[in-house]
Amino acid sequence: MGTLSTAIKEWLELEKKYDVKTGTYDRLVISYKLMLHYGIASIPMESVTASDVKGYLNSLVEAGYALSTIKKQYRLLTSFYAWAFDRGVITVNVTTGVKLPKEEKVQKHAREIVAYTMPQQKALLNTLHTFRDPACMTAEFMLETGLRAGEVIALSWEDVDWARRAVSISKTAVRYQSSSGLFIQPSPKSKASKRTIPLNSRAMAILSELYSQADDPGGPVFHDDSGKVFTYEHCRWRIMNACKQAGVPFYGLHAFRHTFATNCYNRGCDVKLLSRILGHASAAITYNIYIHLYGDALEEMRSVVG
Repeated sequence: MGTLSTAIKEWLELEKKYDVKTGTYDRLVISYKLMLHYGIASIPMESVTASDVKGYLNSLVEAGYALSTIKKQYRLLTSFYAWAFDRGVITVNVTTGVKLPKEEKVQKHAREIVAYTMPQQKALLNTLHTFRDPACMTAEFMLETGLRAGEVIALSWEDVDWARRAVSISKTAVRYQSSSGLFIQPSPKSKASKRTIPLNSRAMAILSELYSQADDPGGPVFHDDSGKVFTYEHCRWRIMNACKQAGVPFYGLHAFRHTFATNCYNRGCDVKLLSRILGHASAAITYNIYIHLYGDALEEMRSVVG
């Protein structure tokens, strides 16, 4: 089968391309392309040893890659060699027994949680209201609901429950990382992400305005003039321009979700309820992300111990 890179490329195209979700295949291709930058890719497939695999993983640690990226490379190699062993292409699965680097050995890149201040929100909303651009309205909707950008982009009118003033999240927009483009995945980011959330009056007003202009009542909520869903890039470009005009920095699309969570906290929202609204698997995840808001609970614990 030639070099490891050649063998994995053939495996991806013949065995994976049509057998896994589009997003899963795309992530495998991204992992494959990363591997091409390392020496293990040019070793004959049948000559790769456990030491080669371990050395490759260690090289990724030294290069400063996140543990999540290293895990994806690990899964790529273990999945390929398990398949090759089951098919009799090789007699020994060299990845058996190879372990991931310990988490504490991997450099951690702390995520900076950035949210817009109240004055910034006011300035930005004033500008967005003057634009009335459906792409910019995605930012407004994220501010009022805390939805992820992909969840907003994927919304269709069938997801809106007008009577209950709620919206159901059952799918998400996913970018092709290996090429340009976007597709609507018929399932949300995770099991916990499938949820129904209430809408406030401002979110309802946004939907009512868009619905009054909708040509296809069964189509996407947020779409361009041709009726196609917006791409991340189009939304980002339009919102960046709005931020510039409003005189506020553009922190990225996810900042609107963080801002929503911050606003909820400032209104006294319980972390468990906020977790359900955001679609996190547990309140612990919400707490860990927004610990800067909730603090370390030292004083709360002090009141318990007396």
